Amino acid sequence: MHLLLTITSLILYILQGILCLPKDSIPRFVFAHYMLVTRPPGGDYTNDINLARSAAIDAFAINFGGWNVNFTEQEGYLKDFYTTAERLQYKVFISIDCTSVTDSNMVVRLANQYANSSAQFKINDKLLLSTFQTNPPAWNWQTDVLDKINSPVFFIPGTLSDDASQVFSQTPGDGFFPWIHPTKTAQQEADTDSSYAVQRDAKGKIWMAAIAPWFFKRFDAGDNWSQAQDDAIFIDRWQHLLQLKPDLIEIVTWNDWGESSYVGPADTSGLSPSSYWDTLDHSAFLEMTSIFIKSYKTGQTNVVINPAEENVYFFYRLQPAATLGTLDTLPLPLDAEYLKDNVFVVSFLTNEANITLISGGNTHQIPGVQGVNKVAISWTLGNQSLSADRQGQIFIEKNGPNISAQLDRYNGNVIVL
Repeated sequence: MHLLLTITSLILYILQGILCLPKDSIPRFVFAHYMLVTRPPGGDYTNDINLARSAAIDAFAINFGGWNVNFTEQEGYLKDFYTTAERLQYKVFISIDCTSVTDSNMVVRLANQYANSSAQFKINDKLLLSTFQTNPPAWNWQTDVLDKINSPVFFIPGTLSDDASQVFSQTPGDGFFPWIHPTKTAQQEADTDSSYAVQRDAKGKIWMAAIAPWFFKRFDAGDNWSQAQDDAIFIDRWQHLLQLKPDLIEIVTWNDWGESSYVGPADTSGLSPSSYWDTLDHSAFLEMTSIFIKSYKTGQTNVVINPAEENVYFFYRLQPAATLGTLDTLPLPLDAEYLKDNVFVVSFLTNEANITLISGGNTHQIPGVQGVNKVAISWTLGNQSLSADRQGQIFIEKNGPNISAQLDRYNGNVIVL
């Protein structure tokens, strides 16, 4: 009996090792979700690719589909993207937007078309295929899609579910990708992440976590929302993910200007009609992201900063959260009550420094501690500026736009400097 138990335990151990091998053998990759429906200036993806590469982002997840989509046009965009990535020796993969793609044959055809591209991102020699979906599509992923693709597929479908146990019990899927939940509080989102980490370990599958710098959208009465996590959606979440060590991370998004979730260039010339909130600069979010990525990829649970990365950033909205604009016809956005009228100061320091924030003429002294630190300062209307010094030597000076008591139209996006 003892021998039988020993043999059984050994078999279970070996099987567990086999099941977990794909997960355990995957490096920590970071992706950025790219909305194909929005075209860069001149249709040239070179600048986007070079910026992403410089931030240590390993590949773009190309969102195929979206609002008011012309699929013939998008297939041309997709071809251009792959061609540019091949030329620049960068990697991309397709993320099927199941809110608009309703033909499983289209998914099969696109996957087969780019399976052998030198730009196709692969995991364990399998082409990576992911999705964005609010609900499961009408087709069967295994029989209608995966079985018809001519190459092995590493499949990570997206989900909006916060029930990690239920999600990780689904098939097919080498792993799963829960999107950010803007209506959740920061603590609720953190609890959801923790549950995904537990189920990932229990099931031996991949957990790809999402990270977003911000969310705000205001198109019409049915599409008018902010997000309940406010400033905790980015810095706090990055720090929590470093502790949980997800297998993969996807930034959502690179260029969804309409939802204020971009880390790429705020160029909305290709967006029609252009919204008024999406031209605020988020490039500093990308700089911060690159620091977090380095720590994530090296398995650090806390951010490691080198002298070249030292910086102090600040970000804020341009108006009070509860004040409508003079020309507004819409009410306050959903979850606006969670937004705080603060300037958020984020420091990345190798040594202590003195940080000074001047908000509307009021001076605030902030201790600049070693490492990453975020401080919220209640703002005063007017000019906003920030500086940092050591022993009286100023090494950072930044000036931002005014915070106004009332804009023409409500703006829940942030400027980042």
